[in-house]
Amino acid sequence: MEQLETLSLGKGLSVQKIIEFVHLLEHYDSDVFFEKKHAAANGKSTLGMMSVFTTIRIGDKVHMRVKGEDASSLRSAVRTFLDDVEREEEQLGYWEEEGAETVEQAMTASLNSWTPDVRHVAKSYLKTTRQ
Repeated sequence: MEQLETLSLGKGLSVQKIIEFVHLLEHYDSDVFFEKKHAAANGKSTLGMMSVFTTIRIGDKVHMRVKGEDASSLRSAVRTFLDDVEREEEQLGYWEEEGAETVEQAMTASLNSWTPDVRHVAKSYLKTTRQ
């Protein structure tokens, strides 16, 4: 019997956490799939899971479909894993420590001294971070 559950997440998962998550799911016999908007992934596929979980924004809903004999214990393990991730303090990288605004101002101010190729990459980066 297939079980469906909707999870509301506060943030995406790092690549390291996705790998840990997939390894956890591989210990279960049940099939598990995650769906977010138009993306779907097998829970036991690292690349598929990255396509779903690295793009999560605060409050996004992810649907989990589980089918198999140990589905209930798998669902419980997923909730526990995601709750633990939500409680963990995230190590901030350079961009977060400096503040996106400070970095953006520095990049914008120095655009004139960059080669056209570097300027194009920087402008593309700024566009994608403003969405």
